[in-house]
Amino acid sequence: MTRDRSTPASGSRSGLLERIALPAFVVAVGARIVWILAGKHNFNFVDLRVYYEAARRVSEGGLYDFALSDYTPQQPLPFTYPPFAGLFFYPLRFLPFPVVAVGWVALTAGLLFLVIRMCLAILAAGRGAPSRLGDVPRELPLLWTAAALWIDPVRTNLDYGQINVVLMTLGVWAAYLVARTAPGPALAPRPAKVDGASGLLIGVAAGIKLTPAVGGLFLLARGRVWAAACSAVTFGATVGISYLLLPAETRRYFTVLLGDTGPIGDPAKPDNQAMRGAMSRFVGYDVGTGAVWVVAVAIAAALLFAAWWVVRRGDALIALVLVQYLGLMASPISWIHHFVWIVPLLIWLVHGPLGRAGADGFRAPGAAYTRWATVLAGAIAVLGYIGVHIMLKTLGALGLHDGVLWAVLMAHGVFAAGGLVVLILAQRRALRAVV
Repeated sequence: MTRDRSTPASGSRSGLLERIALPAFVVAVGARIVWILAGKHNFNFVDLRVYYEAARRVSEGGLYDFALSDYTPQQPLPFTYPPFAGLFFYPLRFLPFPVVAVGWVALTAGLLFLVIRMCLAILAAGRGAPSRLGDVPRELPLLWTAAALWIDPVRTNLDYGQINVVLMTLGVWAAYLVARTAPGPALAPRPAKVDGASGLLIGVAAGIKLTPAVGGLFLLARGRVWAAACSAVTFGATVGISYLLLPAETRRYFTVLLGDTGPIGDPAKPDNQAMRGAMSRFVGYDVGTGAVWVVAVAIAAALLFAAWWVVRRGDALIALVLVQYLGLMASPISWIHHFVWIVPLLIWLVHGPLGRAGADGFRAPGAAYTRWATVLAGAIAVLGYIGVHIMLKTLGALGLHDGVLWAVLMAHGVFAAGGLVVLILAQRRALRAVV
């Protein structure tokens, strides 16, 4: 049932959100800091230390000749990103590491808040509602951020000092610009300028870590050919800049190191939530990137495309989520901390056209609410809060260390992608009626 925001009930809910949002956010961030200082990882930030060392090696040489092992002696960690990422991290070398670590936590929390606010604005734009960031009350993003800080992909990003929230911000920002220039907002910026900006954001993200290049498919899927071309040109520019400043490292990365998963780790590890990891755990050995893997990725791509076809005229957020999950599933290795896209997915399930709440926290007029969106959101959230490592230990305590059931219960990423596809296809009539 749709509820008008002017009713007393909605007003009381709004007042409650205002009272608890900021305290909840402060408590969540404070608890995260305590967790970092006193928890298992205790200020290790193993990946951030790799970035920090890479920043030093940019000027001293040997960008791909080191592997840090102080905190991970069983698996030394090399720098595996393109040379442009080393240039991106270069300013870190001028700060003491504790300052960098504290700043990284603050940056991650702040960008997560921004991502959530942009996601809600994208949903508003899809309904033709006011879609500037200022039109999204801050209380709802604050509450979402407080909750999202503890979900497994974000939790591990903070523990390791990973960059995935930064990259997600660039991708969601591009989608926000695209959504704001779709038919609707009368005061939207000129599409030509926005296409250039959105392409620039995707291209820079791809230059830092390659995999965000899948965002170019999102731009094409939204009919922004110029933006997609701009993203390709920008990525090419990052390679060109890298070659000018680090010619030997750039040649080595793109001719020798690219595609070598050996230094990254065992693809069959439970942390790898891509199709290759899930299939390898299911059969009991690494399936590699041969015919079986290609067929599985092709099937996943076909199903995700079918879901996109249903929602292609809808909001930009679900199109972005489907494209990003395609990239995560198709990549040979997608560690659990790469799945920060679970946050936009949950926002769409809760606040999108099938969700219980609108982009402002209240029921949206014309929405096609189904309880299955709520059920799926709850199941994904539960798995997300439990996390891969806690699930692994729990199953081990129950005597499950391998086998079909173990493999299924460890496939959190595949479950989220598959559940989303099933929901969209099952509710295709309702979705087509509201877009």
